[in-house]
Amino acid sequence: MILGVVSFCATAQTNIPSASSAAAFFMEGNMSDANSQYGALLSIEPDQIEFQYYYAVTCTADSALRQEGIQRLLALDGKMASEGERLFFLALAYHHIEDFKQAAKFFQRAISFSNKKSEWLNEAVFRLSQCEALQDLESPTISVSHSSKNEVELGDFFRSIPTESTPFRITLVPTALRSKLDKKRGWVSPVVYDPESDVIYFCSYGNKGATGLDIYMSKINPDGSMSESQRLPDSINSAADEINPVYHKETESIIFASDRASSLGGFDLFSAKATAANGKYGSAERLPRAWNTSSNEYFLFPESNTLANGNLSGGWLVSDRSGHFSSAVLYRSHAVSIAKLEPIEPQNQEDSEADSSIAINSPQPDSEIREVVESENVMVAQADSIQEPVLAPVNAAVLAPVQTSELAIQVGVFSSLPDAGFLPENTDIIIKTLPNGLIKVFVGPFVNEEERSKAKVELIAFGLEDVFNATVIQTVDEDADEDAEKEIELQSTPLVALEGIQATDQLKGIWYAVQIGAFSGEPTQPMLAMTKGNLFYEGLSSGLKRWYTEASQSVSQTLEMLPLLIERGAREDAFIVQLENGKRIKIIAMNAIDLERGNAQPIETVASVAPEAFYRVRIASFVNAIPAIKAAALLRLGTLVTVRSIEIAGEKVYFTSKLRFEDAKRAYDLSVKEGFENAKIEKYNE
Repeated sequence: MILGVVSFCATAQTNIPSASSAAAFFMEGNMSDANSQYGALLSIEPDQIEFQYYYAVTCTADSALRQEGIQRLLALDGKMASEGERLFFLALAYHHIEDFKQAAKFFQRAISFSNKKSEWLNEAVFRLSQCEALQDLESPTISVSHSSKNEVELGDFFRSIPTESTPFRITLVPTALRSKLDKKRGWVSPVVYDPESDVIYFCSYGNKGATGLDIYMSKINPDGSMSESQRLPDSINSAADEINPVYHKETESIIFASDRASSLGGFDLFSAKATAANGKYGSAERLPRAWNTSSNEYFLFPESNTLANGNLSGGWLVSDRSGHFSSAVLYRSHAVSIAKLEPIEPQNQEDSEADSSIAINSPQPDSEIREVVESENVMVAQADSIQEPVLAPVNAAVLAPVQTSELAIQVGVFSSLPDAGFLPENTDIIIKTLPNGLIKVFVGPFVNEEERSKAKVELIAFGLEDVFNATVIQTVDEDADEDAEKEIELQSTPLVALEGIQATDQLKGIWYAVQIGAFSGEPTQPMLAMTKGNLFYEGLSSGLKRWYTEASQSVSQTLEMLPLLIERGAREDAFIVQLENGKRIKIIAMNAIDLERGNAQPIETVASVAPEAFYRVRIASFVNAIPAIKAAALLRLGTLVTVRSIEIAGEKVYFTSKLRFEDAKRAYDLSVKEGFENAKIEKYNE
């Protein structure tokens, strides 16, 4: 990546002591620390263009902040001397969120501003060709979910992959097979070793390194020695890098990663037929869409079995698709074939007035499957056979929606209806189609918490780790009989909001939610994945939208979800708010830490103002301290506020710097407007 090509503002480094530290982190590619420091600097000098620019660029290096980075780079249009470079990083961010059309447009504009000395020019040209080729990307044939994820180091990621239950072992390539160039560059390839095979595959620079890292093979002789290594043909290797090969016996293919031009961006996973006995190799083809993203996919250790259509059924995946500032993450991944949905044609005019039934291809016998479509109508059917998946029409009584809150366990979100084979046999399933087209899969319903808790333990033991409690809402049938209506009226208001992407004006009364961002435009795919497609937005007069998820009328339930969202990839400064009729009225908690609940001091209580007196605004306090740099970004309230912190009785208390009274009053008003209802003005004592 070209991250150190920008010239830094010498004046800023001189005037702001910590600017040099932020610049050093940026130059060495440490985008995480650079982002924190530039965020803190912006809270002190929000009008400093260089700080705005570098902060925006560092945001684009993180999947959770990328949308914010895009908005900030767009806002700097015409304000930068290095306009081509700004456009390059903007295009790169669009490429990462897989908006290939926008990325191509901005790469073209960046190139038009470039010159021969532009360090990023070659990469811009390369990525432009990729984005132009990807605008009509094929539809996925499989869906991949992840039951666990852990950050790993790229240098030794293979040590974190459990192979005890497999016939394979992962080790390092024997010293005898490393070339002089490998040793000079310190390169040691991991090897997936099969004791039953007489061939090993590894990657090496070879003797000259003219085509970067390539895939080689070596035969194991009867005496245990290794034959001379051989580079695989150009049908597999390319002028780009090929790394981390694995031979998959079931498909007779080599699976590897490559950053060649035909990837979606960065390293993608490819496979090629390989018959080692006669030395024949097929052409490399990119693995199905669900396995690859525009981020880096570095390695796949596949399971031995395959799906019915021949696709891989899962395995251990190393990718930076959702890692914190592009760190590598090891995922335990599961693939399912995407079932085709076929609406049943209505038989007559009367039938056509009812919702069509949906064909669901499920291999599990005796499983109750419910489909909750956008209108919240519920259809119940029995899946008896794979060969006969079409369901008989359900009677009108079943189709009549009734408002209930059913206990369930959410087990996944899919772009299309999944095969139910990733769940234990005889599992009851509720399927909910969201307005944005995503499909949520729940296990349930359960009659009580004890039954749900027991089922959750069994699902985790089965290998599904990304599961959590949920409540599935169904709506009221206006034609239900009078007794049923009276019974429903006596029920308490559902604790969980309807799901999908909706405006907050749908939330009448008092609600709680997790705010995960504020920007114009639409949510990115990583945000949709992180929130499981459950989003609300509050439109502001500035044109920005505040984005919320996990809206609930139970503050404890929302508090429970905050750390889970952060673990899934939400910003670490996500916080819980209280909404009244869809408008944010106050901030309840940040990072699952309650704000101080003391009485706020109204402005009117401030005594007469002496001409030379100074004041400060006490914004908030936290029971447990959080790093000052993160707090600065978290509590940034505009040009008036410089955030300071003091530890008092074990609490971290955050103030503005000293201000004249009129400035303190404006800072107080801004703090309250932003939800810090316990803010108060205090006289500043030297």
